[in-house]
Amino acid sequence: SEFLQHSLFVPDLILPDKVFPRQKFIDNPPKIDFQALNSMQTETLPKILDSIATIGCFQLVNYGIPVESIRSALTAAAGIFQLPPQKRTAVTRSPEKLYGFEEVHEEDEGEVSEEFVWCKAKALELAMEGIWPVGYSNFSEKMETLVAEMEKVAEKILIVFREIYQEKTGRCEKEKMEGEDGNGWACYVYKHGGNVSAEKWRSCLRYDVMKMLIGGMDYSHTLCLHICDGSSEFHVYSKKGWVSFCPHKHALVVTVGDQTQ
Repeated sequence: SEFLQHSLFVPDLILPDKVFPRQKFIDNPPKIDFQALNSMQTETLPKILDSIATIGCFQLVNYGIPVESIRSALTAAAGIFQLPPQKRTAVTRSPEKLYGFEEVHEEDEGEVSEEFVWCKAKALELAMEGIWPVGYSNFSEKMETLVAEMEKVAEKILIVFREIYQEKTGRCEKEKMEGEDGNGWACYVYKHGGNVSAEKWRSCLRYDVMKMLIGGMDYSHTLCLHICDGSSEFHVYSKKGWVSFCPHKHALVVTVGDQTQ
């Protein structure tokens, strides 16, 4: 009896601060001109490699995506987050269903940010048209237009990465890289709230960093293009740590998974 009582007792553990990464504010990553990638200018590649090796990302400007494509997609996306919680339940993400809304518990309602994952899955289309029949087709159409433009940018970046890899290893890879066939992508749409207390913001930020940590382990090979739309802060978490910076207003932030780094 006494042995069981001691065995079943769970001690209080105090973890050291080093377990959770410390946030570092850095100067903005270099802005790479997309047209320089097309011409493969010799001074451009070292900038990309150094930025990836240092913080795991770089900024891309002059990438050719029409501002109207971005604006119209963002405007259409606003309607997604106006759907009431009871309707969102039908399109909540799960291990078997990787698209839709993030699960929100009652105590989490009114959080700092909301998240919706969009892809071209037929099941998502049917589910969303059931709860948002008026606006979903327009939203999906705008997203498809934007994704088509972003895929062109991503394909060029992948070509550059392949050429760098071949140059470093002397190997010629003819196989397609994962995701190049267009089947390995998804779009994360975020809505960030305002008028949030500093304490709540810090708490939610730490939660987001934990999600980045988990996502980085699950998708360590991924290439991500982020439209920041005037965000005041951008956060990157990789094996190099947690860094924050203020992205250029019109830049795409390109993040690269640890495996690719």
